[in-house]
Amino acid sequence: MPGIIIRPMLRLNRIFICVVFLITLSGHATAQNDAAWVRDAYRSGDFKLAERTRVADIVVSADDFKVVQIAAENLAADVQRVTGNKPQVRNDVNGLRGHVVFAGTLGKSSLIDSLVSQGKLDVAQLQGQWESFVITTVANPVPGVSLGLVIAGSDRRGTAFGIFELSEAIGVSPWYWWTDVTPRHRVSLFVDSGTRRAGPPSVQYRGIFINDEDLGIQPWAAKTFDPELGDIGPKTYARVFELLLRLKANTLWPAMHGCTKAFNIYKDNKQVADDYAIVMGSSHAEPMLRNNVTEWTDKHENYDYTQNTDGVRRYWEQRVAENGKFENIYTIGMRGIHDSPIQGPKTQPERITVLEQIFHDQRTLLAKHVKEDVSTVPQIFCPYREVLSDYRNGLKVPDDVTIVFPDDNFGYIRYLPTEAERKRRGGFGVYYHVSYLGGPLSYLWLDTTPPALIWEEMSKAYDHGVRKFWMLNVGDIKPAEISIDLFMQMGWDIAKWQRNNLNDFLVDWASSKFGARHANEIAAILDQYYRLGYARKPEHLQWNFASEDRKPTALTAFDYGDEVQERIDAYDALKDRVDRLYAVVPPPLKDALYETVVYPVRTSALANRRYFSFEKAREYLAQGRASASEWTRRGEEATRLLNLETTYFNEKLAGGKWRHMMSEVPPGDMWQTMRMRTPVAPAIPSDMKKPGLGVAIEGRREPLKDGEVAALPVINGLTRETRFIDVFNTENSPAPWIATTSQRWIKLSPNGGDLRRDTRMHVSIDWTKIPKDEKFSGTVEVSGAGGRRLISVAVFNPKISVAANSFVETAGVVSIEAEHYSQISGVRSSNYPYVMWSVIPGLGRTGDAVSVSPTTAASIKSEDIEIAPALNYPIYLFTTGKFSVTCYLVPTFPITTGQGLRYAIAFDNQPPQIVTVGADLQTPSRQWSLNVLSASTTGISSHEVATTGAHTLKIYMVDAGVVLDKIVIDTGGLKPSYLGPPETRVTALPQKSRAAHARGRPIRYRGRY
Repeated sequence: MPGIIIRPMLRLNRIFICVVFLITLSGHATAQNDAAWVRDAYRSGDFKLAERTRVADIVVSADDFKVVQIAAENLAADVQRVTGNKPQVRNDVNGLRGHVVFAGTLGKSSLIDSLVSQGKLDVAQLQGQWESFVITTVANPVPGVSLGLVIAGSDRRGTAFGIFELSEAIGVSPWYWWTDVTPRHRVSLFVDSGTRRAGPPSVQYRGIFINDEDLGIQPWAAKTFDPELGDIGPKTYARVFELLLRLKANTLWPAMHGCTKAFNIYKDNKQVADDYAIVMGSSHAEPMLRNNVTEWTDKHENYDYTQNTDGVRRYWEQRVAENGKFENIYTIGMRGIHDSPIQGPKTQPERITVLEQIFHDQRTLLAKHVKEDVSTVPQIFCPYREVLSDYRNGLKVPDDVTIVFPDDNFGYIRYLPTEAERKRRGGFGVYYHVSYLGGPLSYLWLDTTPPALIWEEMSKAYDHGVRKFWMLNVGDIKPAEISIDLFMQMGWDIAKWQRNNLNDFLVDWASSKFGARHANEIAAILDQYYRLGYARKPEHLQWNFASEDRKPTALTAFDYGDEVQERIDAYDALKDRVDRLYAVVPPPLKDALYETVVYPVRTSALANRRYFSFEKAREYLAQGRASASEWTRRGEEATRLLNLETTYFNEKLAGGKWRHMMSEVPPGDMWQTMRMRTPVAPAIPSDMKKPGLGVAIEGRREPLKDGEVAALPVINGLTRETRFIDVFNTENSPAPWIATTSQRWIKLSPNGGDLRRDTRMHVSIDWTKIPKDEKFSGTVEVSGAGGRRLISVAVFNPKISVAANSFVETAGVVSIEAEHYSQISGVRSSNYPYVMWSVIPGLGRTGDAVSVSPTTAASIKSEDIEIAPALNYPIYLFTTGKFSVTCYLVPTFPITTGQGLRYAIAFDNQPPQIVTVGADLQTPSRQWSLNVLSASTTGISSHEVATTGAHTLKIYMVDAGVVLDKIVIDTGGLKPSYLGPPETRVTALPQKSRAAHARGRPIRYRGRY
């Protein structure tokens, strides 16, 4: 049978990247990683890995690399995990019978080389390849063996990857230990005959950075996993290295905070890394494998290359001399102690001169202690923070060194190489974060970076030639498992996930861990979890920076359906959903589900309930509501429940295995920026004695006064909104209340109650009882406790026909989710072949985002904009005049530095206006801080519209890199909010909501209050 080759290839026009597949696998994993090429039932010609109580021996050569022996032992343990029976791992072929697994490295394993020399094993496609492997059946490989399953690697990691490929195929997740994923029990395991090939990887070096470990992995390792050492050491790193191999990753930046002793202080660490064939490096701030925080014992001010050249050079040389015989990737350059700017140079030109001298001197050390031809020694330079400006302003990096561009610490890559730069021999890399300690606010607790954002940024990087080195800052590893999975899958095979199947990633992830039965529900829960967390991370619920006084949330509680309550309701609904799921999954899967899904969902829901309950309490206290104290109690109860969840994670989960791993609020003064997010409950007066009727309505902050008539925002017959009226007690005693309407077509739910409890009354229209007319109104009267309030209900129900899926002006705005365009217009020309707008599913604050593909597309020239691809949105306006249009964009960086994110916009056939966003955005800056915390940046344009009725809004492509999330047209009624007005789309809203819910898409919850 033909084999499978996974090898990235460039097309001639550099626009599309494809992977050539010669496929033997008959399908993807269907349940808990069970690959279709490993079955429970035997077919003629199959390899019998396990048949009831009999299991195939595993043979590796004694002369092969240590990692091959380690992987083989793991495979034997994995077979036992699945079947209950453990194969024997052997180093000889004497006395073998039946079916046997043979694993080894080409050119290193005498066994594999013997099969090749006898013509029994074809390894032509492995020769000279990086981290590639073949899994194939061979008849009569050695005397006594009727069928062999041969796993041959082009190098030591290739062999290990092939062995772990089989482990995953039989149902053992790479995360079996780190997330306690229990494989499905199987009596027998039969492997398809034929050949499977994989590699080389899309990205050469792929790894993780354990960082800011004070919160989790360090105290866990020191107190729970390796208390004898009391630190992160060889025992812990062995587990990390095994995980990396199972994920087909190959590189590690080790933990480096002051709470952890430097990786190389423990002599066994580097040997364990070599045993597992892991390439060791050090972070952007730690040149030459040195951990400055714990290894530089001289005064901080002496870590200055301009004043202490010999001392610093000796410090670097010692490490290179000690570690030069191992496989490393060396960080070159220099910054200050613990990620601070370099000491000595005072100006940028001085700094550039010093850095270039440092490059030369460091490479001299590498030539002396590693390889004389220093260009063959793997090296990276990471222009982090201010150093990126140095690079942009002329810093010359040796051509064979890989330049690793950082993101902005919040998941948006700051710089991509130009076409001219991509000719560099050393290539490029990315340093990417899904966990971060620092300004404007840290996020170290939960992983809420959407998979779609990782995909968008990393696939864009790959398209622009960033293919040598990918590093992911994962904090404590837990709970970043899903992000790590996607990052490594893309690094191994960039073609696996594309726009057309990105929606399947979470389903695939859930199926591989928990089986097909619950996969869709888990994926839908996670999809909503990521969307809510992307709109505002649980760690970023405060709206003030560390040096500022407390500020109220930017979410509005009074307009657009009450964004605050809708967020509480959305999280509560998600929590209810995950609770139901957790109750029905089988016991063997509960720990894994809790770690990866239940805990993140529950605690993010409780964190939001806590914060926004206190926000509600403050607002309601200002309104004179007696329930302010109840909202304070809810916030305190949410805090108690959140602490219980974290205590369970640390004390009882998996029998206490993860004790000290999870921490929501870090201790110590250095964490002050995180501690500030915990709100302070307001003081509630206790002298309220009598009942008092209070009424507050959507659209205004102040409650109604006795005898006052107030108006709800207009209800549009084309969009059919529901408005709300809050009925509450201004004092403590109970009393009944009732609401009546002046018109039968006004519907109230509920229409009465008792003031002892706040009630949100929803006001809607019975459209079967209302005539088509431009404008008319009725009233709602609320009475109780001796008081009455009158609320006007205005309805606009025009006698017009509007095309389905149009966007209509409602209450002075038109609101559009970017993915709901009606068509894409424009002329495809030879100047801009293949350029198109397309949806990125799962990316966006309130829906999906739309971006230009491919990201390598050339910018549209100004004279060609009118024929450029344009998103068309049909709209209907009831007013004329000068309107502003706000386009909400995902806050990515321009692909071309300094050019900004450019798009063009026009109504109908008006000349398009070019809008530029972020051309001069500085990082860090206050505007950048606001952008990343709110996951949004905006472009605003002004337009004159002279006629009412149907129009078309067009968004034209100018630059690739623009990711459009939402569009809001202000025709005179826009109110302040965080997410912008709900979409004003003419559609069957109830059916749409149900369908969206079934797909796991975001919907605006209007539930319990």
